Amino acid sequence: MKSVILSIALVLTSFPLLAQERMSAMATLQALPVKYQNGVFKVSADNAKPNPDTWYIVARGNADDSPFHNITMSGGQVVSDKITLGLREIFTAPSPISLGRVQIDSPAAYAIAERYAQANGKSLGGVSFALEQKGSDAAPIWSIWCYGVEGSYYGLMQLLATDGTVVSNDAFANRP
Repeated sequence: MKSVILSIALVLTSFPLLAQERMSAMATLQALPVKYQNGVFKVSADNAKPNPDTWYIVARGNADDSPFHNITMSGGQVVSDKITLGLREIFTAPSPISLGRVQIDSPAAYAIAERYAQANGKSLGGVSFALEQKGSDAAPIWSIWCYGVEGSYYGLMQLLATDGTVVSNDAFANRP
């Protein structure tokens, strides 16, 4: 009887751990409330190896006049949802990200940065991510700030989220 009670207790206590699972950007966006899924303007995270504990999303609801929201998600759950003026997003990201065009998720973007680090004799300790799209016809772009194992800053890489093409790179001199 004690073993049955202990087994049930272990199962019940494991649920919070499952909710804290580190998820990719696209998996997190799939868990985003439906009213925001077509109005995502920015997705960002810090301390990703390749997936972070927390994703930060700037989005609007379905209506054109709905306000911008700063949404924090962890483990596929909304941790915080606050209305913001969104002035930065209005001026820097005039259209929502075409999420259907995103073929390179955060783990693949991390792997590209990791290959560049290795080609330069360095180890990637973590990254900060931002996914944005600068115009309705533009390709979504991953910005990846790269850090070493000891926390030293290597530089910034930018790659197309559509196919992984590196379009800007001041982090690593040598290509893989």
